[in-house]
Amino acid sequence: MTELPEQPYPRPQYGRWLTGPFAFIALLIIVRFLLEIGGIPQPLTRFFSISGAVFLVALYLGAVAPLRGVRKSWNLVVPGILLAAWTQAWVILFTLISGAFQVQRSHFAEPQDWGNWGHLGHHIFEHLVEILPTSVIVLVLMAATLLLWRWPITVGPGALLGALVVIRFWTEAMHLSPTVAAAWSSTVAFLLCGFYLGGVGPRLGIASARRLLVPALVLGWAWRFWVFVAALMSAAVPYYRTHFFNPGEGRVVSHLAGFFLGGFLLEGLIAGLVLWGISTWILHVLRPATPK
Repeated sequence: MTELPEQPYPRPQYGRWLTGPFAFIALLIIVRFLLEIGGIPQPLTRFFSISGAVFLVALYLGAVAPLRGVRKSWNLVVPGILLAAWTQAWVILFTLISGAFQVQRSHFAEPQDWGNWGHLGHHIFEHLVEILPTSVIVLVLMAATLLLWRWPITVGPGALLGALVVIRFWTEAMHLSPTVAAAWSSTVAFLLCGFYLGGVGPRLGIASARRLLVPALVLGWAWRFWVFVAALMSAAVPYYRTHFFNPGEGRVVSHLAGFFLGGFLLEGLIAGLVLWGISTWILHVLRPATPK
């Protein structure tokens, strides 16, 4: 097992780690609000969805955490909760503004909120309640990406696969056409990870097929784990109709259990072995010929 790289800072640098992502979240919400009141149709402004962006930010934070001295999973708890709370705080702010001033072009407040402080307060309370489930998902994504640092070569590809799954989930949740959603498929990207492992591995001291096996298996399970998380979200919120989870006849628990055993554990193993074959082939193709 590969150890984490040496800590570049004497202690966690939370400010340098969180400032940029937190500023991005705030800017994204402000830009969407300004575009909406500027007359841009909501079918276009929804591409600035904060619901998907917060999970992309969580993947980024987990991927760069050790570079900012954050190396333990328990170091993620408070930042993860703060990220979820910070996101909902900005949403609540513009919900309050939209409802109080009856900003009809804004999606943040519903027509029932305009001038109705009771309904507006209930709407804001719903956003407060969302902090808890959002925090859980954020922490899972951050912790899983941080775990990949045990095999540093897997961090970049693993985070990228997670980002593609998040993007595809939200394109389907926003009811875009299947053609557009399928363009964000992570399957092709996963196969390309084999080329990455075989090409970059020797530069990181992974110069044999035997040493490529574990990173390949890790990426296989990481990929299927992201898909499993997307399936859990689809099952937990039926409004999000995606291809990641089909409830069938309503047996949600049994379907999820079957997905965990087959779609995560078994398919992750098979995918990892396929990736190992690709990366081993690339490793041998790129290996310099031995002089005669």
